[in-house]
Amino acid sequence: MQRVGFYNGKEKKELFHQLKEQFGVTEEPDVLFFENSQDKIFVLSKDFAQIDTQGMRINNSGMYFAKKEREGLRLSIEGAQLLDIRKNIIPVNKAQAELWMKGGDIPFEGNSGFVILQHENDILGCGMLKNDLLRNMVPKERRLHSITASQDEEDQ
Repeated sequence: MQRVGFYNGKEKKELFHQLKEQFGVTEEPDVLFFENSQDKIFVLSKDFAQIDTQGMRINNSGMYFAKKEREGLRLSIEGAQLLDIRKNIIPVNKAQAELWMKGGDIPFEGNSGFVILQHENDILGCGMLKNDLLRNMVPKERRLHSITASQDEEDQ
């Protein structure tokens, strides 16, 4: 079983400050944060605090939110979608979005660290922008193998 530690008020404030600096987040999500021994941050509903977990063996709880990296916070896809991101957003076109969802890297001018990819209204996840390359951070098991046209596109 992994060691987990729930964030106290000070740790939560520090995390929110980092989210504000890195991604321009202005509204703190109303959730519990905890971190495992691999520097991964998870979130849980505050209702979890009302459950008596003494004597329970809990292997996994919550939703994977982010990982602490040397360069900053690397948000999960769900973590990026949970927050109201205002900064370090990279808009991508349809072809770039499809390449990204298949696990490809995207040539993109810049060198700014972790960024959020967005296609139209959809948040696609977090990537590392370094040396004019947007490096894909989507786990291999979550990448698409093929992309089919939507019904609307087929009707046209």
